Amino acid sequence: MSDNSDIIGEYRGIVKNRVVTALLQSYLDNLDYDGMKSILKEAGLIHLKDMRDVDPNGTIDFFSFKKIIAAQNCLLFDSNKLLFEIGKKFSFYLFPYGKNFEEIISEINELILTDWKVEIIEKSNNLFVVKVEKCIFCSEIGVSCDLFKGFIIHSLEKTLTTDSRINYYRKSEDVNDPQHNNFVLKLKIEKKF
Repeated sequence: MSDNSDIIGEYRGIVKNRVVTALLQSYLDNLDYDGMKSILKEAGLIHLKDMRDVDPNGTIDFFSFKKIIAAQNCLLFDSNKLLFEIGKKFSFYLFPYGKNFEEIISEINELILTDWKVEIIEKSNNLFVVKVEKCIFCSEIGVSCDLFKGFIIHSLEKTLTTDSRINYYRKSEDVNDPQHNNFVLKLKIEKKF
């Protein structure tokens, strides 16, 4: 793969291979092999279809990763529920066990090094408020951020007991606003009835 890490502007950065592997595995689970290949073909990165064999601590340039996200958003346009499910699986494959929610939020910023930020701005026993600045998964006009919302919600959900559930709140999203990739997500932990 060519090294585009020196590209200036919003496409500068690096992404750990394990992020790409987790994303591709979540495509496989939700879209099957042909769906995953379609996204990689649209991105011009079909050679990544066998990414599981690559060193998980290695990296790819952010420009190539962004091509995958752009292809996904093009082919799955307006498939909000599907993107949410892909995000849930992405959380599972990226952080399968042993991390608490705070560690996951901190580590996602280290695994994808670019001009974005995910942070917990408020927490209590039953509430987490997560702020996302320049979300890389929904930066295009017209693209909602259901994939990353699914990732965040499931990342918290899998750290809870089975008698708990998450209710989440977010201000209504205008996907035509160029700043819609900056948002706050409130996650309330409740007991199941």
